[in-house]
Amino acid sequence: MTKMELYSEPFASTGNIAGEGFGNLLGRPMLGMVQTVMRESIQNSIDAARLGSGPSVLIRIRTLDQEELAALRDDVLTQFPEERESRRKLETCLAGSSVRVMEICDFNTTGLGGPLSADIPAGSESPDFVNFVRNVGVPRDTDQGGGTYGYGKTVLYSMSGCATILLDTMTSHRGLKERRFIGCHLGDAFDGKMPDGTRRRFTGRYWWGDCRQAGSVDPVRGDSAVELAGRLGLPQRDEADSGTSVMILDPQFDDDEDDQAICDDLVETLLWNFWPRMIASTLDERRLNVTIEIEGRTHPVPRPEDFPPLDLYASALEQIRHSPEQAEAIRCGKPKANLGRLAFSKGLRGERWGPATRENSSVPAQNAAIALMRPVELVVRYIEGTHFPDDRYEWAGVFVCSDEPAVEHAYARAEPPAHDDWLYENLPKGNDKTWVKVGLERLRDRSRNYAMPHSNITDDQESGPSLARTATLLGKMLGEGEGQGPGRKRKARSSSRSRKPKGLSSPVFVRLEEDEEVGTCAVFSASLNCHSDSQRIVAEPYLVMDGGQTTDEGLGKEFEVSVLGMTLVDTGKSVDGDAMEVGETEDTLEVRVAMPPSAAVSLKLTLEGGEA
Repeated sequence: MTKMELYSEPFASTGNIAGEGFGNLLGRPMLGMVQTVMRESIQNSIDAARLGSGPSVLIRIRTLDQEELAALRDDVLTQFPEERESRRKLETCLAGSSVRVMEICDFNTTGLGGPLSADIPAGSESPDFVNFVRNVGVPRDTDQGGGTYGYGKTVLYSMSGCATILLDTMTSHRGLKERRFIGCHLGDAFDGKMPDGTRRRFTGRYWWGDCRQAGSVDPVRGDSAVELAGRLGLPQRDEADSGTSVMILDPQFDDDEDDQAICDDLVETLLWNFWPRMIASTLDERRLNVTIEIEGRTHPVPRPEDFPPLDLYASALEQIRHSPEQAEAIRCGKPKANLGRLAFSKGLRGERWGPATRENSSVPAQNAAIALMRPVELVVRYIEGTHFPDDRYEWAGVFVCSDEPAVEHAYARAEPPAHDDWLYENLPKGNDKTWVKVGLERLRDRSRNYAMPHSNITDDQESGPSLARTATLLGKMLGEGEGQGPGRKRKARSSSRSRKPKGLSSPVFVRLEEDEEVGTCAVFSASLNCHSDSQRIVAEPYLVMDGGQTTDEGLGKEFEVSVLGMTLVDTGKSVDGDAMEVGETEDTLEVRVAMPPSAAVSLKLTLEGGEA
């Protein structure tokens, strides 16, 4: 039986990266540990998929049986690091009667192939092994792939209670199939002894493998690798099952999470981040298939189309895929570029179920957001927008940046190591920074205005129905408006160059209130900026039906609508009824409208008199 040996990496005379520095390269992702591990791992699997077919991924959480635990202690982790904290973590992990592991195994991928040493030219091969196991910060070698600089792999060590992972891969090297197995640990830099007794500085990075070559470590290969992987219970592979299995020792989940909660977290993370690769319209060569198994029990992953609101996101993405001319082109004027396509889908709010019903679920109760992605179609993040006032309805948008190389490269560069945002602030001044900045500004504007389109109203002009696209005659406006609408109080600015446009903005629904006499009231808000001493605001409410304006004539008293009062928020001036005299002022106007119990209302504002 082959026994693996420990190799501790010494600092080179020209320098290395210390283990603690390597561990901090990921930064502080906005997502949790499980979500970040899943995003990084599956993204790597997608990038490594073989041409013509998408990857299959097995996510497995299990407790090693006694024979597997003995193999881990006696044949794999045969020696412990010299550094005190690393040794303590590993001893603690192996001291108990059981060890739990999390495995992320992909199939129908290329595996970790290429040269074993980082200083050997890869030639026509992809240097996947050295880039994953040895190197740090190597640029992506997959055209428009999901990964960029390979920092995200550090989260695998962070997920482990002893900062240790094991890698088993079936791959190709120089045209021949090869099985490789190696263990990796990430600790802190320290001063220690070399085998010859001399004192050296060590990086804190360790590997268990074949140390027969002096001053280095290689993976165990061939039949020995197959035997070690088998004794640990890793998935069997023959030469046709190329791919990689990553075993994370002692995975760290939240203390209060049972297996069902862990499963829910995994399922939701998969769906929320990788639904573009899992929907029915995804081509076979790009489709992602995932199986989740926890302690021997297989848990099904639902179709995104059956998991609201992903049905709406799927519809929007299909429009971009199959009818791009119907999607909105997001453009930059200077420097001129087509930045990508944006599509929306709206409909009745689907009932949430399964993981989406959890208190800490990432899935919103009422969706209003744009999913951002590059052409690789992995969700980077969601831009939150304004909700439909009628909480029975929701919308979803999808933006896919252009596959034009310069534009795609700009958005890829803007991603942090965790690939969970587009940060143009981190880019140097130039085209890349401008394209990402302009694109995000356009998308934020669309997310704010899709549910309640905004248009300025100046003197003697009338507004269109701000809620016309969002409610029906029988809609109940139960939700509270969100976003950066006029209803949010802003500080007055002293600079004349930054003053608001003259006139009155379009009214925006902000909340519901209960009135003791009339019942439910809708409150609308608008920005007022008058430069005349004698002007008059007239408010006219109306019912909304089938996406447009209607009157209450012939509908009975139960459908009557009326303005209860108007208030200037900053000055405190308030009047009853549907008209208010105003002088020269800059303020926020709130209008209270008595609404029927089973109808949706909107509001038209007119500013009369005075000079422009």
